[in-house]
Parts: sequence; C-alpha cells; structure tokens
Amino acid sequence: MAPIRDARPVRRALGAVALAAVVLGAATACTSGVSPSPTPSAGECAPGSAPSTVAYTALPAGPFSQAVAAAGGLAVRLPAETLAFQDFTPADGTLDGGVIGTGGLVGAGASRSVLEVAAGSSTHAADIPTTFPATNQLSVLRIGTAETTTGTVLRGFGVRGTELGHLYNGLRVERVHGLRASDIAVTAIPGNAASPPGETFGVNDFRTVGSRWSRVVVDGAGVGASGFGVNNATDIRICDTVSKHNRFGMGFAFWQSSGIRCVDCRAEDNGRAGFNFERVTGATTLIRPVATGNTYALRISNDRGTGTYRIVDPRLTDGHFTVTVPYRYAGSPNLQRLTDITLVVDGEERPDLLRIHRY
Repeated sequence: MAPIRDARPVRRALGAVALAAVVLGAATACTSGVSPSPTPSAGECAPGSAPSTVAYTALPAGPFSQAVAAAGGLAVRLPAETLAFQDFTPADGTLDGGVIGTGGLVGAGASRSVLEVAAGSSTHAADIPTTFPATNQLSVLRIGTAETTTGTVLRGFGVRGTELGHLYNGLRVERVHGLRASDIAVTAIPGNAASPPGETFGVNDFRTVGSRWSRVVVDGAGVGASGFGVNNATDIRICDTVSKHNRFGMGFAFWQSSGIRCVDCRAEDNGRAGFNFERVTGATTLIRPVATGNTYALRISNDRGTGTYRIVDPRLTDGHFTVTVPYRYAGSPNLQRLTDITLVVDGEERPDLLRIHRY
C-alpha cells in the first residue's frame, strides 16, 4: 500500500466538549467544494432541505461520542476545520473512529469540515481479517447502529484517509431508513483487493432503505479498493456522484441489493469495473452513466436470478456501450438474462449500440 499523505495538518483532536445549540432555517446551504456533474439532473436529485425546526449542535472540541450523546438525537454541526479521532473504538461489532446513532452531521463544506483518524493512532491492526470472506469492520465514521434509525441528514463534510499501518473503511451508513446525504467527499481510504478482506469502501451504504445520495465524490487517490459500495440495501438513488482512482476495486459496487437508480454518476480510472452489480435483483436504472478508464465499464453477475437493467444515454465508447456478463459467478452459472439489459439512446431502444462481453 502506498503511503497516504495528509492534505493539511490536523488542527484539533477530539477531547472534552461544550455544546451550543443553533437553530438553522430550511434555506441553510453548505459550501461543499464538490462540483456537480456537467449535466445536472432535474428535481429528483435535489438533496432536500433540513426542517427549519432542527437545531444543529455545534462541536467545538471533545470526544465525539460525548458530543453526539449530548445532541439528543439532533444533527451535529461541524466546524470548518479538520477533526481527528484518536484510534478506533469497538461498538456493535464494528470498530469506528466516530459513531452517530441518530440525527446526522452537517459541516461547513466537504473540503472544510474534515474527519479522519489521527495518523499512527490505531491500536487495532490485529483486528483486520486476513482470509476471504471475512470483511474489514474498521471505519473512520459510522452512521447508524444495530437498530434501525430514520431521518438521518449528512451534508457538507469530508472523510479523509491517513497512514495507520493497516486497511480500513471510510464512511459507513448502516440500517438507516430515509437517509439524505449530499455534498460529501471521501478521499484516500486504503484497500488492496477487489474482494474481502482487502476490499474496503470509501462509502459503504449497508442495509439501508430509501437512501438518497447527491453530489458525492469518492477519490481513492490511487490507494483505494472500491469507492462507493452498496450492500444489502433497498430503494437507493445516487445522483451527481463521482467514484475515481480506486486502484484495486470498483468505482460503484452493488451487492445483494435492489431498486437501484443512478443519475449522472461517473466511474473514472478504477482498477476493475466502473459499475459492478453482484446478486442485484429488481429494476436498476442508470441515466447518463459515464465509465472511462476502468477495466470493465459495467459488469453484472448473479447466481441467484436475474435483474432488469435500463441504461439511458450513457457516454459511448467507439459508438457503443459495453456490458460485461461473466459466464460464471461464485462457482455457479451466471443467471443474468441478456434480454433483461436494455440500452436507450435519445428516447429509443438501441440494441445495435449495446455490446455484451462474455468471459
């Protein structure tokens, strides 16, 4: 793994905290530092505003868990600086730099409010699994707990990798219903493979229902495994999102999920597939996808059945869009039906522009 260098020094470690409540109106905006795609989508990709009655709790300093507990289920408002967790803390079967069970986080911008684990502070290298299929359970930040939560808002902050001597994940959102996440950047989260345990995620949307993501950038910075992961989730929409430079894995990796809609998403210069679907069922729609510089543009594998895929106005390569469908997956025949894959260009189905790659 190449060394990870911080873009700027840590300004504040998280220690004891005093909290101040501030009431923000629905029109409150965050300067994200994350640019939307060149072809922004209409209404469906609007991130939505927080209710005017929500009080965001300022976090001037202190143990993150203490600040979150004192917020009483409201979202925590982050200052415009870098905040560093000291080591990973065990909780609910995972180890995390920080955990938020309810409410959410609102920062001053993706490049201004940045969360990380302080370089060299980890004492949990021995907790990293070494054999497939065990997964890495360490994350810089986890949203959600073992119990289902609702109404979580994430907006205007960054998660950044540092040198800790081992692999770990970035932002993990778990068992949340109705997530609204926007203007987030995740950078340089280390991995070394396209499958567990070396496959880590910059973003891991895990067991959620109804998540809505918009204006997100996941930059593996040449050390990442898979950028944006969706695992065991239902009814997820991802808009105006870029996943790039994940050297070892996928740009977008979907596993055992259903009801997927990606609008203006870009997978650029990733080591394996730009968009990778495994055991995905139900309807998947990709509107204006861009997949450049990846080993595969879009790959579908399913040993449990078939899903329907509608690909609308993608960026074409040499006048075609290529979908890879392996003959086998996980030691079994790939059951994905080729007839369930449809390419639409300028409002018309264009099977003549769709190339199916088998291997």
